[in-house]
Amino acid sequence: MTRVPAARWGVPVRRAGVAVLSILGYVVVFLVFTMLVMGLTKILVGDYESGGLFLELAGEGLLTALGILITNLLFRYLGQSREVFQGWPALRTSLGWFAKGGLAGLLMAGAMLSITLALRGGQLVFGDGDLPAYLRYVVPLGGCLLVAALAEEWLFRGYPLMKLASVLGRGWANLLMGVLFAAAHLGSPGANLMVSVNIVLGSLVVGSLRFTPGGIPAAWGFHFVWNYVQVLCGATLSLEGVDVPGVTFAPSGSTLLSGGVFGPEASVGATIATILVLVVLAVHFRRRGIRDVPLPLGKSEAGQ
Repeated sequence: MTRVPAARWGVPVRRAGVAVLSILGYVVVFLVFTMLVMGLTKILVGDYESGGLFLELAGEGLLTALGILITNLLFRYLGQSREVFQGWPALRTSLGWFAKGGLAGLLMAGAMLSITLALRGGQLVFGDGDLPAYLRYVVPLGGCLLVAALAEEWLFRGYPLMKLASVLGRGWANLLMGVLFAAAHLGSPGANLMVSVNIVLGSLVVGSLRFTPGGIPAAWGFHFVWNYVQVLCGATLSLEGVDVPGVTFAPSGSTLLSGGVFGPEASVGATIATILVLVVLAVHFRRRGIRDVPLPLGKSEAGQ
């Protein structure tokens, strides 16, 4: 039996250790500064969390994004980590890819809701709420979701994902980040195994968009539209207090078909729609000759 020289394993192990420590340090600094920013905001401005749903969602999203920005600046100028600001193309390119990501989110959310309706896992129930009341609710909520999606994508698909990809390759880094993203939703009402599986699969889609030339804006556009389409249809998100007037996506049948308390994101319809999108992405990357695909299959090229 041929033994692999210890020296051959030494460099990859050291690189992995450095990457893990860097990510842990990044998360610690992010948490410290985000809590500091939120605490100072309450002292100087007041308790934004008691100002209603919209102010709470927008405030937490903006302050989280500010915490990420401060963390990135520290890592860039004190730690000489250039990758903290990777993934942001020029403005015109970013806007174009945000729209492309949004279109992908629209198609996947539409497919998920259509499949769920076809399987009788839910139905759209229209109430007495008029159009002005509906618009007064969903327009500001859309702005809040826009900010919240930015914070989540910048955090999960920013520096940590790129650092992992430099060691594990894009595919396995994307999968691991999906598992962590699913773990972050375990405390949401109705969270179960199906929820976690669907979030991991969906995270693979978003992470794949992150590795396109559109970078974070492409992932941000997808995440925002994916959430917003569900809100527009009255579906439940992993948010408390959202109650769209005039329309409700009422679950019916088993939890497997409807998604139950968590919403259609936890349904088999979401699973089917996401797998179809992942197949399309895998074929796309293969046809373009991309060897280090951002999916956990094929050859990994860590550090490329």
